[in-house]
Amino acid sequence: MPLCRRCQACLAWNVAPCERCAEPLAPALEARPAGTRLCGRCLTTPLALDTVVAPLIYRDEIRRLVQRFKAGAHRPSAHQLIALFLWALEARETTVPDVLMGVPRHRQRAREQGFDQSEWLASELGRRLGVPVTRGQRRRNDPPQHTLTASARRRQVKGMFDVAGPMPRHVVLVDDVMTTGATLSRLASACRDAGAERVDAWVMARTPPPWLC
Repeated sequence: MPLCRRCQACLAWNVAPCERCAEPLAPALEARPAGTRLCGRCLTTPLALDTVVAPLIYRDEIRRLVQRFKAGAHRPSAHQLIALFLWALEARETTVPDVLMGVPRHRQRAREQGFDQSEWLASELGRRLGVPVTRGQRRRNDPPQHTLTASARRRQVKGMFDVAGPMPRHVVLVDDVMTTGATLSRLASACRDAGAERVDAWVMARTPPPWLC
């Protein structure tokens, strides 16, 4: 574990989330037995992802770590996030995928930021786990999703990605933070169109629902 127990206890862990999209659940739903903990959206309109691993909640110190990484390419923060993620991954019965893929940024935006954080995370996880990494392509340079409403995000991601096939059977998509999951879901659909049979997502953190903010 990369932190002492006292520091570990101070972090916002995503203890009993939705078993499909990893959204933090209200306490009444957390009490449900394993195999039945699903959020309302996954019961009605699930994402095109089989499972999501998101061990942390995007708040407090985790939010600060992610923002330092995204805004300033602060590698110590990124390595801390990866260490926390891998520690949590070891506690799960997680199938090792055939390939990892970072959520692609448009080339122009990656140049403006100086790096592609999702691609970096995928490459680092792949190096540590011995899993190959592949790339997709983002077609459009749309406005940042944090500036949009949830419905606008869902409209924006239509036709956003190109993925060259054939893809291997099991693909894991990698990103820093998952909010609505719209972008990940569309990339997952593009991977399935290219031949993938199972598509999961590994994200460092999940944004909390309004009741948890």
